[in-house]
Amino acid sequence: MEMFSDYEPPSTEHYVTLQESMMKGLRELYLAELLCDVTLVTDVKRFKCHRIVLASVSPYFQAMFTSTLQESKSGEVFLLDISSTTIESVLQFIYSGEITLGLDSAKELFVVSCRLQIPSLQDQCSSFLIKALNSENCLWMYKMAHGHNNKSLLEATLRYISCHITSVSEADDFLHLHLTDLTKILSADSLMVPSEHFVYQLACRWWELNRSHHACFPEELLRVIRLPLMSPQELSEVGEYIDWQGHMKHTKGLELRQGMFEERIVCMDLRAREDLQLNVEDFQLDSYDPVSGVWEKIPSLKSLMCPGCLTVGHCLYVTGGIHQDDSFSSTLHVYDSISNDWKQLPSMGESRAMHGFLAHNRKLYAVGGSNVKGIIDSVEYYSIDDNYWVTLSNLPLPLCRFAFSQINDKHYVIGGETNGRDCVEEHQGFLIYNTITDVWSLFSLNVVCSSAGAVASDNKIFVIGGWTNSEKSTSCMIATSRCFCMDHLGRLCSTCPVPSLPVGLASAGVVRWKQRIYVLGGENQRKFSNRIYYWTPGASEWTLCNEKLPVPYQGVSDFGCVTLKVPRKCLHSLIPGRKRMGGQLASS
Repeated sequence: MEMFSDYEPPSTEHYVTLQESMMKGLRELYLAELLCDVTLVTDVKRFKCHRIVLASVSPYFQAMFTSTLQESKSGEVFLLDISSTTIESVLQFIYSGEITLGLDSAKELFVVSCRLQIPSLQDQCSSFLIKALNSENCLWMYKMAHGHNNKSLLEATLRYISCHITSVSEADDFLHLHLTDLTKILSADSLMVPSEHFVYQLACRWWELNRSHHACFPEELLRVIRLPLMSPQELSEVGEYIDWQGHMKHTKGLELRQGMFEERIVCMDLRAREDLQLNVEDFQLDSYDPVSGVWEKIPSLKSLMCPGCLTVGHCLYVTGGIHQDDSFSSTLHVYDSISNDWKQLPSMGESRAMHGFLAHNRKLYAVGGSNVKGIIDSVEYYSIDDNYWVTLSNLPLPLCRFAFSQINDKHYVIGGETNGRDCVEEHQGFLIYNTITDVWSLFSLNVVCSSAGAVASDNKIFVIGGWTNSEKSTSCMIATSRCFCMDHLGRLCSTCPVPSLPVGLASAGVVRWKQRIYVLGGENQRKFSNRIYYWTPGASEWTLCNEKLPVPYQGVSDFGCVTLKVPRKCLHSLIPGRKRMGGQLASS
C-alpha cells in the first residue's frame, strides 16, 4: 500500500538519452550520405542509406540482406513500383521517427509499410486511418485492412461499419463488396440493426446487383442470416426466393445483434421496506426507458436494500444487500434479459451491503461494505469464466457508502464512511486500486462525500451529491447538491465544470445512460425524492424529467440502479425458452 499526502511534480530538467543520441547521429549520417552501404532505387530517384538501420526495423530488409539474393551483393534494392515521394517519407520515418500524414499519404504508406514489413510505420498509419474513419471511406479501409491482415484497422473498420450499417449500406461501394467481405460484415454480432429482416434485405439488395455472378442466393449469405430471429411473416417473404427450411434445422445458437437491444435504467427494491404487508411479488425490478418515459416491470429477487448491482451486456448481477429481517446477504444472482430469468451463482466469501461492485475483464469486484461485524475492509472478485470467488488485498481501511467507479485498469473509491474512535465518520480521501498489481494507493481529498454517486466518462469520473456532515446525533443529515469531476490521477478537473444539482441529494441512483448522467430518487434531511434528473457533459444545468419513480409515496433512496441492455419487445416471442413474468428466486 502506498500513502501519499502531497503531490510533487516531476523535474523539468531534460537529459539526452542514448536512444535520442543514436537517432540524432543516424539521421545526420543519412542526410550527409556518410557510411552508406545500400541504395534504394525508385522510378526517378536514388536514396543512399544503411543496411543495419533498415534491417533493424524491417524483417523484410533483414531477410534480404542476410540471404544470397542479388540485393545483398549488389548494394542496390530496386523499388521501381513505389514512388520516390513515398520512399522518402518511409526513410524519414525510419531515421527520425517522424511522419506527416494525410488521408492519401496514410493509405499509400500503410500499403508500403505492409509490403516492406515496417510494423512501427504500419501502426502509425493504422492509427491515423482509424481516427479518419467515416461513412465514405470505411468500406475501402475495411478491404485494405482485410487484404493486408491488419488486426487493429480491421477491427476498427468492422466496428464502425457495424455501428453505422444503415448509412454505410446506402453507398454504392456496399453493393460492390466481394462476397467474402459482405458475409464477414453481415455475420457480426455488433450490427446495429433493429431486426434480422433488415440484414436479409441488405443481402437481397447485394444479390440483385450481383446476380450475373450468383444465379442463386449464395449459401454463404444464407448461413449468416439468423433465420430464427425472423417472424413467421418475415420468413414467408424469405420463402418466396429461398428454400430456408432445411437451413433452419441446422442453425445453432441464438445471438441477438447489438441493434436488437435497447438500453434501460433498472432500479432494484424501490418499495418501502417498512410496509410489512408487501408480498414477495411486490419487489419486482422497475425498468425505465428514457426515450419513451415508460416504466415497466421485470422479475425480481426478494427485497434487498443496499445491494451491489452491475451489468455486463444483457446480464444484471446482484450481490449482497440487507433482507427485510435486517440480516445481511452474501449471495450472487444473475438476471439474463434475453431469457428473462434469474440464476443463483456461488456466494461471496463474506456477506456485505453498502459495498462497491464493479466489473472489469469479466471479473466482478466486491469491495468493502458493512455487515454484522460493522464496516469491513475485505475485497474479493468473482470470475465469470471460472465461476468462483477469489480473495484480494484488503482496503487500507474499512469503508462503506463510498462512490465507486473505474477508468481502464484502475478502480476509484471516493469518500465513504469508516470507523472513528467513538462513531462512524466520513472518510475524507480516495483510493485507487490497480487491478493488475492488486495494490491500493491512498490519497487525501479536500471535499467530504459519503453516499455519493459516481460514473466514468471520457477518462473522467463524475461524482454526484452525497452527505456533507458526519454528525450521526443530529436530527437530520444534510445532503449536498455539489458535483465535481476527477481525472484518472484523482485530480479535480477545473476544465470540466459540473453544475450543482437543483437540490441536495444523497443515496440516489446515479447511472450513465448513453451520453447522459441520470440521478434518480435520493434523500435529504429525512425527506425522500421521487424525481429524475439528467445532465449531458457540457450543459450548463440539470434537466428535470417529467416522469417520476414509480412509487406510491414521497420517494426512495438506497436502491440498486444500473443500465441494462434488454431485447426489443418485437423479439420476445422469437426467443426460445424466454420466461414470462411471474415467479422469483428467493435470495439467501
